[in-house]
Amino acid sequence: MPQHLSATAAAAARAAIDQRTSGASPRIPGLVYCAVNKKGEAIFSHASGRTALGGTAPMTLDTVFWMASCTKLITSIACMQLVESGTLALDDSEQLEAFAPELRDVQVLERTEGPGAGGFRLVPKERSITLRMLLTHTAGFGYAFEDFKLRDWSLPVGLDDFSGHASDVLHRPLVNQPGTRFQYGVGMDWVGVVVERATGMSLEAYFQSFILGPLGIKNMRFFPTAEMKASLATMH
Repeated sequence: MPQHLSATAAAAARAAIDQRTSGASPRIPGLVYCAVNKKGEAIFSHASGRTALGGTAPMTLDTVFWMASCTKLITSIACMQLVESGTLALDDSEQLEAFAPELRDVQVLERTEGPGAGGFRLVPKERSITLRMLLTHTAGFGYAFEDFKLRDWSLPVGLDDFSGHASDVLHRPLVNQPGTRFQYGVGMDWVGVVVERATGMSLEAYFQSFILGPLGIKNMRFFPTAEMKASLATMH
């Protein structure tokens, strides 16, 4: 049996959480908190507040949330499973370009000075991208919402980092030379593409077959079921 928090500690934790989700203008509309030990056993859990700001439905331990970029964690697991099986290699740029030839031709965005250049130019990569770079956010990709150079280059239409469309998410230049610096960006989206092309499966199918299914996780999907939607917390 797991060692749970003492009654005093659990009461204090619940009170601290409830304080942040209560009142006319709560700091957090609602949350679900769970602490586990190193064996993966739950030692404390608590649901507090509402599923929507101004709403009446209470947050429960079964409330469903949008995971957003936490999907990157599962994509990384899928990728490393394929590395472990020998299907993919972390540092073989030729293999990566065979699965994703777009990465062979992608160029690096630079700002320019002087008239007639539009303020930007695209220059060739100085080295090839590897799967390791994509996994560690050192391939050179960025997000338009936090990289002013990429944001300004994409105007007047702009890039929607959250649309899910390849034209927005994938088809963009690098903002750094590969391997030169860390910058959070769409490299992990490219990892997902490589997983799909290497396996011939969608990420959803791969996740369910080789990660979520074996773990007994039933309420985690790219496209939530009607039952999951009924328990979905609101975005704010």
